[in-house]
Amino acid sequence: MESTLMPAAKPASRPLRKTSSSPDAARLAALPVALRRLRLRDLETLEWLGRYRSFARTAEAASISQPALSKWLRELEESLGLKLFERTSRRVEPTLYGDAMLDCIARILNDLREIEPAFEALRHGLGQPLTIGLLPNMDEQFLPGVLAWLREHDTPLQLNVRVDTLDRLLPLAQRRELDLLVCRLEATALASGLHVDELLRDDVVVVASHRHPLHKRSRVSWADTAAFAWIAPPLGSPMRTALEAEFARAGQPMPQILMESASHHTNRAVAQRMQCLFVTSATRASRSDAMRELRALPLKLSTIAPALGALSHEPRSAAVATVLEALRYATGEQRTSA
Repeated sequence: MESTLMPAAKPASRPLRKTSSSPDAARLAALPVALRRLRLRDLETLEWLGRYRSFARTAEAASISQPALSKWLRELEESLGLKLFERTSRRVEPTLYGDAMLDCIARILNDLREIEPAFEALRHGLGQPLTIGLLPNMDEQFLPGVLAWLREHDTPLQLNVRVDTLDRLLPLAQRRELDLLVCRLEATALASGLHVDELLRDDVVVVASHRHPLHKRSRVSWADTAAFAWIAPPLGSPMRTALEAEFARAGQPMPQILMESASHHTNRAVAQRMQCLFVTSATRASRSDAMRELRALPLKLSTIAPALGALSHEPRSAAVATVLEALRYATGEQRTSA
């Protein structure tokens, strides 16, 4: 229902104040009218359409009829002068323009969904939450030192942690679904458009139980390791690709894969019982508590970047700057324990 506003009383005459303009304000003013009229529900509907690729499922989620949804989308596309989705008899597929719009919508909706968790954290005195992504095993490697530093400095900051491989986390960071991403500084990370802070240099080496027969040899090659079972990184991950490249360079097929796992604890427990090999960071392999069980072989993944770092957007928030400081403290701990 529309409401009518009574005109406000005319204020006393006063000098007109010049409104400040900025590049961001100018860019918003230049938006097409069709985009300026989009409501939150419209953004959600486009997100559902991009996710479901179906008018029927999207109409059900949006609680509208399929004809009404089709008419609304057609009018939006006509207003923009661009085709956002291709319709077929079975599916709806976003065009290049649709993909670009869906990427922007995902960032907007993600930021909006963070408002309530931020309020809730502030109500409990935890500060605004910060979402940090880490590669497998880096959570255990860095987070204890980070949290200890935050507590020591009386910093009420809540961390939301996501652990996954770089190929999965990097798109989330680019869409601002992560405030900070701690990862190896591979070429894809360096070319991501995010700001890079190098934290630590740490090779990825081959390890086995201290009882493994390869430790008795004065020299070990990749061909030697092909005779033993391996615990391999997950298929498709950058670490697995690098491992496959080492065997290909040595002219060897991939050895027997006992299992796929990115968990250092799982790999270590299995390697203690069986004559198998796996890869892990040199820092982790050299820590005093692991030396009793594992020993590194003189082999490393040569195509994996040795540098670890943090990726973030600019300008940085105060929370991101604080966690970066805590990460530098944690990496100092890693150098001391190695």
